[in-house]
Formats: sequence, C-alpha cells, structure tokens
Amino acid sequence: MRWSVIRPGFVLPLLTWIGCRASGGVAPQDCAPVTSELSAETSAEKIGGEYQLRLVATSGVKAGSRVDGTLRLQPQTGELRYRSWPGSDSSVVHPMYGAAELELAAVDAIQVGSISSTDPMAPGVLVIEQHARAGQPPRADITLRLGSEANRRNRQRVDGGYMALRVRRVDSSGFAGSWASGVLRERSAGYFCAVRIGGNGKDGKDGKE
Repeated sequence: MRWSVIRPGFVLPLLTWIGCRASGGVAPQDCAPVTSELSAETSAEKIGGEYQLRLVATSGVKAGSRVDGTLRLQPQTGELRYRSWPGSDSSVVHPMYGAAELELAAVDAIQVGSISSTDPMAPGVLVIEQHARAGQPPRADITLRLGSEANRRNRQRVDGGYMALRVRRVDSSGFAGSWASGVLRERSAGYFCAVRIGGNGKDGKDGKE
C-alpha cells in the first residue's frame, strides 16, 4: 500500500495518481468537484468492487491538500441491510459495507475507529442509502460513513465525531461527490473521486461479471 499526500504548492497533474492505473485498463479521470445531485432512481446496489479513492480538502487547516488510497465495497446481507433499533426509518437501507486504506489525517478528517475493519457488524465503511417516503418528492441519497465505531451495529449515535462521503454522481467508472468531517460541527470538508479498478461492477460482484 502506498499513500500519496499532496500539499498546497506542490504541482502535480491529477491524472498522475501514484499506482492508480486500473487493472481493467480504465485510467483515473481528473478529480473535480461535483455539483449535481443523484437522480431519484439511483441505487447503491451495484457499486460493489475495488476503487482507487482520492480526497481533496477545500476547507479546514489542510485546505488544498489531497490524499490517495483504496476502497473496497461488498454487499451487506440479511438483517444487516436494515437499521436495528425500534422505529427505524424503513426508507433507509445499508446495501454495501467495506473497508478503506487512507490517511485521513492528511486532509484533517476525523477517524472514528478503524476504517480498515472488515467486520460486517462494525465495518470501516458503511453505505447508507435513502429514498423518499410515500408522498414525498422522489430523491436518492447515498452516503459512505467511515469508521468502525460510527458504524457499529446496535449502537445509535447522536453526537461525536464523523467522517462521511456524500455521493453526487455514479457511473460505470466509479462515483464521486463531497465529503465532510468533524466533531459536533464541521471541521474539514472537500470533494472525492472513487475510480473503479477493473470490470464494470455489474450486480455488485466486485467489478466482475
């Protein structure tokens, strides 16, 4: 595993991610802010697979810095797809979970437990998908919450540290959006790009047919 941390003033084209050319022949694209919103029919069911991940900080003490790492997502199964406490919002599902290898401190993001945990009961990365309830305008929200303590099953957190990626675009090459992190209030934020490593990720089978 090699991490690449680029700080302000260090000029390097975004296309030259270290060790980041995908095995399937898809080269990473320029990572830029995404301002669009997901279409209402967007689903996280097919984003399983391996990705090269880049975070860029636009606020906080590390504004202008960026860091590269890896992300792996796989389908969540059974009751783990749903929230466990009584009265949980039925419009929220957890279709994927996984792990990341990333130096969050490089962009001044909070790490709430391990982000490399592969325990489905307390994963390093949990995908949270929400669609509109009956009677509401159609919409789709997909968030990746990082940190095993934040994602621990049967624990409803109401405060504390957070690190989350909000997905704003999904296509065959991967997904992208914005991120924010803090404790009670936002401490740092920016945008991210996740570029698929090989395959096209159909049916959520880790990028393989």
